[in-house]
Amino acid sequence: MKLNLCLIFCTLCVRFLFGVIPLPGSPTWTSVDTDYSTGGALYDVTMDGWIEYCTGNGNDMASNRNGIYINTNGTLETNASWRSTESGYFSHIYVGDVNNDSFPDMAVAYLGSGASNQGPTRIYRNNGSGLITTAWWASSDHYNSFDCAFGDVDLDGDLDLAVVAGDAYSNIRAPARLYRNNSGTFETTPYWMSTDSTPSDACRWIDIDNDGFLDLLVGYRRKIAIFKNDNGSLGTTAFWSTTVPGWTLRIAIGDYDKDGYKDFAIACNGQLSGDSSRIYVFRNNSGIPQTPPAYTMLTNTQYCSCVEWGDVNYDGWLDLAAGGWWEPVVVFENTNGVINTTPGWSWNGGSNLVCETVMWNDVDNSSVITITEYKSGNGSRKLFYLDRYPTQGFNRIRVNNTPVLISDYTYDPLTGWVSLKNAPPAGSNNIEITYRYARYPDLGVTNWTRNTGNYLFVNTIVGVEEQMASAPAVPILLVYPNPFRNTTNIKFQTNSNSQIQNHFAIRNSKSEMSLNIYDAIGRLVKSFDLPTDDSATQIVWDGTDNFNNRLPSGVYIIQATINDTNIQQKVILTR
Repeated sequence: MKLNLCLIFCTLCVRFLFGVIPLPGSPTWTSVDTDYSTGGALYDVTMDGWIEYCTGNGNDMASNRNGIYINTNGTLETNASWRSTESGYFSHIYVGDVNNDSFPDMAVAYLGSGASNQGPTRIYRNNGSGLITTAWWASSDHYNSFDCAFGDVDLDGDLDLAVVAGDAYSNIRAPARLYRNNSGTFETTPYWMSTDSTPSDACRWIDIDNDGFLDLLVGYRRKIAIFKNDNGSLGTTAFWSTTVPGWTLRIAIGDYDKDGYKDFAIACNGQLSGDSSRIYVFRNNSGIPQTPPAYTMLTNTQYCSCVEWGDVNYDGWLDLAAGGWWEPVVVFENTNGVINTTPGWSWNGGSNLVCETVMWNDVDNSSVITITEYKSGNGSRKLFYLDRYPTQGFNRIRVNNTPVLISDYTYDPLTGWVSLKNAPPAGSNNIEITYRYARYPDLGVTNWTRNTGNYLFVNTIVGVEEQMASAPAVPILLVYPNPFRNTTNIKFQTNSNSQIQNHFAIRNSKSEMSLNIYDAIGRLVKSFDLPTDDSATQIVWDGTDNFNNRLPSGVYIIQATINDTNIQQKVILTR
């Protein structure tokens, strides 16, 4: 009883002090440059342990140079000291390690302005201390492009690059395209192009049906489409599409309901004649996006332009940030897989806010932890999704306790997938992935207007967490996905000495701990043998009983017992 009261008290304290969404009422940081900033990424490109604020600049307004605001011990400079040699009408950016040297590189799309102002997509290489200012690679074909995204389409352990193309303003038609990476050498001409040449403005990679291959999701004016990846070969015609009421400018990938299938959100812009503005969230129904969308937000706006998932309050559920041109930046809270369509936080910058990108990560490292996850190989699967994303940094992969060389895998810090060049052998939890994650991420917003600079809202929860450091440890059971079909992960967590402990076996020589699962009427169906040290971070339950029989669909109770304290969590098994 004392334990439960402590948990309730701590939860009430957090909500009372920060509100539902722990972000401040005004920007914590504002840059002083006068760029037309569009693309954005929060990632450590200088490799010093502090994330930078990266921007793609120019849009269709002016010739700008791309910029990076360097982070020194948690403080961002206000004038970007890194600038690309090239100046142009750049748009969105994407960060990833293109040559498997562990140093993050940056791709930048070129928007231009109409048929007379087109350009190549570029990649800026990292030499280990930062990005080289001159582009290392540029496509040989020129076009208008608003977005690009790294993905390993052929699962060879290196990043390929998808680029959308065309101009909806001028109805310039151009197909989406894909540039292949051959062990760190990019082909300059596309090896894949879509049959559809409708102007497209947004793209992301998503394993829509959990077959272990990344499919390509593309946003157009008044429709979105998915191009299916069949064993490494991307189809040139869409296998799924649906109409939307506006101009799709951004896409965000995330499993908001934790059912094991990646969902996605889009920002529909209503600028063009006959279009309407809104945010849509599409739930993935066992491999097929559900229509109509599960959630519709911001229908009273005109210029929705950006969207991104991030767990702002570290409750294990992805919240959704969004924004628009001359419209507030907002965050919708996700409570146990249900998204509140009324913003839990917003900031209105008036004419000084034209949102282009919203992004999450921890600028001052105040909430960064190292997480180790375990996945099970089957001898053929090469693609695995992390439980938490976006990531703050990546540490290592081990298979059967053997380190995997950096040359033999790649990953996406934004959407949280990892692909290996060689499929790990079959085994239970034989793949160990270690990465860094921000429990309470900050929110970055790139700003198109030249009246003021880009923005950062620093998460406010960390200061209060430090004040609560002396509170008794509050253990929690984390179960995800929930509901689940095949397997679910069970983690035990406590905030001992203000450091979040992510190990399941957080015991000492005097503690006793057990983990059991009961059916809805209280019968014991499954017991787990727990490790005697700190080696495990999670237990995986495959929905079977103690005799390896598949249990039927229904509600089950997971109970962890630590000494004389019982902690329970309900889980739903669906067949």
